[in-house]
Amino acid sequence: MTNSFIAIKGNFFNRADEIFATFKYLDTAYDKQFNNWQEFNNYLCDNYFEFANNDTAIRGIWTANGWTVINDPEMVDTIDEAALLQLSKLLDTEIITFLIQTTSNSFGFTVYHDTIKRHFFASGGEIIDNLHSPLAQENGLNINADIFADDILNLANRLGIDLEGKNELTYTVKQLAYNEEMKNELEKYKAQQKETAGGTKPWWKLW
Repeated sequence: MTNSFIAIKGNFFNRADEIFATFKYLDTAYDKQFNNWQEFNNYLCDNYFEFANNDTAIRGIWTANGWTVINDPEMVDTIDEAALLQLSKLLDTEIITFLIQTTSNSFGFTVYHDTIKRHFFASGGEIIDNLHSPLAQENGLNINADIFADDILNLANRLGIDLEGKNELTYTVKQLAYNEEMKNELEKYKAQQKETAGGTKPWWKLW
């Protein structure tokens, strides 16, 4: 199970182009809509890699319970601290990210509002980061070395964020092109990867 989400407090669906521009994407206006949560998630999971190979990112987006939520199947934007801080300031609101990666036993969440207010990340049964004061909603959950997917999902639920498609909604998949800055960064990254081929790092240290 691999999921990563960006939850933005407030209904900002009509500012999606601004949101994605923060991550150096261009909204192509090619949207695909789903009324079924599982079909929506399957489409993202089954297609994101092929789109990425054609210099296109796909992201899911929906609004519910006063939150705008983005499903980031590549787990890239969810850990882009600089962009998330910038977005929090741009929208003047709170942003919470959630990471679930059961294969590597990696789980985490971060709260942004102008600055990082709370950050927790554990991988392989080891706490990597545990910064700032715990949220009241963490009480009774395994926000420790024993954290698992259910703890992340329950934390989100306590915060009023539905990451499991419990509501009957319209879920949108957006096709996003890379802007010129992103294209240049990717070219540099590919060149560096060729030079350093053979070295390995944990997946969460690749960026």
